[in-house]
Amino acid sequence: MPAQGIGDYLGGRQKVLGISASFAAIPLLASFASLQPPWPPAIGAVSAALVFAAALLSWEWTRRSRVANRRRWIVAGLVTTIAGLAVYLYFYSSFVDDIPGTSLRVIRGYQCTGQALLVYPDVCPDLPTDALQGAEWEPTELWTRQSVTNVRMALAASWLAFTAGLILMAGAVVAGRKT
Repeated sequence: MPAQGIGDYLGGRQKVLGISASFAAIPLLASFASLQPPWPPAIGAVSAALVFAAALLSWEWTRRSRVANRRRWIVAGLVTTIAGLAVYLYFYSSFVDDIPGTSLRVIRGYQCTGQALLVYPDVCPDLPTDALQGAEWEPTELWTRQSVTNVRMALAASWLAFTAGLILMAGAVVAGRKT
């Protein structure tokens, strides 16, 4: 195989950068639309950076992988992305509330505190937004800290599964890029 010149290497790298930037833009755009989890902060930008970096690493070390293997990784990535996104959207729609008049969001819990059970015995844990507003948008006043933490972790884990799927797909696509 002939030696590769620096121009060929950089030209191949430029194509890979474009492909990986396209995949990395997905979680970044979702975060701009305020669809990323409210916790931890900046998870959308971190996810985009992970997708971008993983694609570059994949290209560097797996450029000569077999087409059949890359196709399997693309399908696995697609399934992981769809499953992660479906689970994430379920948790998001069930446990995230917007604070009216702001860009802030609050994560609810699933187990009411003793005080909330006394005040809202018939509707716990599915408390109305008015209850959250009455608690000055502090979820741990209404739901146990553990249940709020568990929901935060579920949101972050499903978002990261979505991101992992993008990483698998981006890596498999750029692994097949010829220089």
